[in-house]
Amino acid sequence: MPEKERFPPGSQVLAYHGPLVYEAKVLKFREKGKLFVEIGEGQSEPLEQNKIPLFLQDGDAYFLHYKGWSPKWDEWVSNERVMELNDDNLGLSRELRNARKRAIDRLDPSKERKKQVKEESKEKRRRKSPSVAPSSTSSNGTFDSSRPSTNGSARKRIRQEPKTPYYEIMIPLRPQLKVLLVDDWEFMTRDHKLVDLETTTPVKRILEDFYDNEERRGVSEEMLRTVREAVDGLAVYFDKMLRFCLLYRFERLQYSQLLEENPNIDTAAIYGMEHLLRLLVTLPAQVAQTNMNSIALNTLLAQMRQLSIFIDENAAKYASSYMNASPAYDRLARGA
Repeated sequence: MPEKERFPPGSQVLAYHGPLVYEAKVLKFREKGKLFVEIGEGQSEPLEQNKIPLFLQDGDAYFLHYKGWSPKWDEWVSNERVMELNDDNLGLSRELRNARKRAIDRLDPSKERKKQVKEESKEKRRRKSPSVAPSSTSSNGTFDSSRPSTNGSARKRIRQEPKTPYYEIMIPLRPQLKVLLVDDWEFMTRDHKLVDLETTTPVKRILEDFYDNEERRGVSEEMLRTVREAVDGLAVYFDKMLRFCLLYRFERLQYSQLLEENPNIDTAAIYGMEHLLRLLVTLPAQVAQTNMNSIALNTLLAQMRQLSIFIDENAAKYASSYMNASPAYDRLARGA
């Protein structure tokens, strides 16, 4: 894997926060192994003045401020969560946000009904108005805009929309899984709940069940070997990436407490479906940074799509419970 670009303090970047990507500004940067933290061009401060989580200290780390967010959300993140602010990555950010919005809308039947009524009303107006050009409607028969374009600017904007490779390698999730991710996000960021790790079906168990399911489906021996390689590799990758980009800020203390009990913890044997889904969402952006050839990439993503379908069909079986954090935990986690 090529060395990832580093962003000095003051840089505008994109960063993962849970399953979504947000614009952020680099306030500080600490390079692996350095005893100081960069706070500006030619400026630094001692490492001990910064509360960098222990699990981030063996790699490059950034202290970020998310655009439009309260400073209380400023946080130290791993190098893996930070991306260049460019059209391709902005496209990924929009796609993830739109997927989340669609999932939220599905939770509210009234919104679906309002949308249906609105579309029916527009369709009636379109039929009554012969002066409306066909190009002013979208492919599904609804208007692209309430204000018709007379100079072709709308078509121009569509042509200028960046064709990001991330769109091509997104792992499609069924509506139920998107809703689960939205719920997961709200439990963590709004309700300040934690996944009860005693109720999880471990990632390794889910992956083994997936392998057994593929075997029962009667896939070829060659394909079964491919599935074996994929699930084994994903378990290792999950264990590596959990601390870097699969934990919300509120969960980090829980993870640190697990490390104190066992520094050699196998996270794929403890964390469950919710964190595995977070990995499936972030995986395309991660593999896009590798030198993986197109055949291997397509094979991997095909297996991940099949895995997402398997999880969707067994979501009720694998879903974990959430629990309220203790007042002491809440106080420490918010101050971390």
